[in-house]
Order: sequence, then C-alpha cells, then structure tokens
Amino acid sequence: MRANPLLILFLGLFLLSGCVTETTGRQKKEVDREDVVEKLINLGVGYLNQGDYSRAKVNLRKALDIDSRSILAHTMFGVLFEREGEDQLAEEHFRKAIRFDPDFSLARNNYGGFLFAQGRFEEAVEQLLAATDDRFYLKRPHAFENLGVSYLSLGETVKAEEAFVRAVELNFSQSRALLELANIRFDQQNFVESRSLYRRHRSVSGQSARSLWLCVRLARVFDDKDQGASCSLLLKNIFPASDEYKQYKKSL
Repeated sequence: MRANPLLILFLGLFLLSGCVTETTGRQKKEVDREDVVEKLINLGVGYLNQGDYSRAKVNLRKALDIDSRSILAHTMFGVLFEREGEDQLAEEHFRKAIRFDPDFSLARNNYGGFLFAQGRFEEAVEQLLAATDDRFYLKRPHAFENLGVSYLSLGETVKAEEAFVRAVELNFSQSRALLELANIRFDQQNFVESRSLYRRHRSVSGQSARSLWLCVRLARVFDDKDQGASCSLLLKNIFPASDEYKQYKKSL
C-alpha cells in the first residue's frame, strides 16, 4: 500500500435524481434513489476510512448498480483503488467522475493527488487548477496547497509561492502550505517572515524532518542556540536517515 501525500477524503451530501420502485406483497413502496445511493456511499466511505476495502467495494458497487453515473461513487472507487495500488482502475474511476461532471472539484483534487503520486506533475497541475477555480469548493485551500507542491516538483517556484499564499489566505492553518512558504521565504532571505510562518506551522502541526531542518537554519540566523540545539537533536534522533539530516551534518 502506498501513501499519497496529497490524498484527501472529504464527503459532503450530494443529491441524485430519480427514484426506484420496490414491490412488497400487494403494496408498492417508493424508495428515494438519492437517499439509497447516499447511504451506500456513506457506508462505503466509512469502511474505506477503516481500511476495510472489501466491504467498501460492496457498498460502492451497490451504489453504482443503482446509479452508474454517480460521480461521488466513482471518485471514492478511485481513492480506494489507488490505496490498493490498482492504478489503472483508480484512474478509470477518477476519469469517469470528471467526465460525468467536469465541475466536480472533489474528483479533480483527488485525481490531481493521484497524478502527483505517479510523477505526472503537469497533468496534476491541470486537475488542481480546475479544483482551485471552484470558489465554492470547501477544500479549496487544500487544492491550492496541492497545486503549490506540484509546481515545486516542476521547479516553478514563483507559481508555487503564489499557490501557497492563496492556500494560507483561505485557511490560516494550512500546515503544509505554511511550511513550504516558510522555506521559500528563507531562500529569499526574508528571515523574519520565514520564522513567523514556521511558528504558525508549528502551532498546527507536528515536527517533520523538513520543519526541523528549517528550525535549525532559522536558529542560526537569529542566534538562538537553545532552539538550534533542540531542533538538531530531534532531527538526529527521529529522522537520522532523512535527506534533511544529511544536509544538517554537511553544514556542521
């Protein structure tokens, strides 16, 4: 199973049209299709979040049996198959969701994360740009964050910076964007703002090798020996195999 750093799971209530008819003895009962599909998808997502992929598949498949064009069911199948390493199936379902509704930003964002994990950064940018264009998408800050990371992978630092700025403007606590923007400001020698962004990142997220290495460099700039010693010790003890620790040792 592979971890996708850009992957998100966000489920709202999506209403689907139409109804089906069930016959029970003499009485016919109208069952709301949208309610049935919604409940099946909710069950599927619940099992997916628990790592029970078999039961997740059963419920998502039932949802598609009722509504084969369910954009949410296809998106969740994309997420599920990506987690299982079934890349071809994952992509098929992401693409179906987008084909059925090109404006479905949840599918765009998750498909963008999938493409990023595949190393297909330019394609990821295309999907993430579409997601960030949706002013009503609740996870828009996350989409901007993903977009910034994709731009960084393409070496387009200016565009990455713009995306990270938008992410933190929309969400003060967007942790990855705060850290990446802090690193960009450090490289620009804007150390005061870099430290401010780093502190904001620390207030909402745990330490990583990347954040600890930035902490060490900021401590050197501001001659904060206690902070430098603390962060370098954590970097050594927790992330001894990281690239950041190797950079730290070279800098000594």
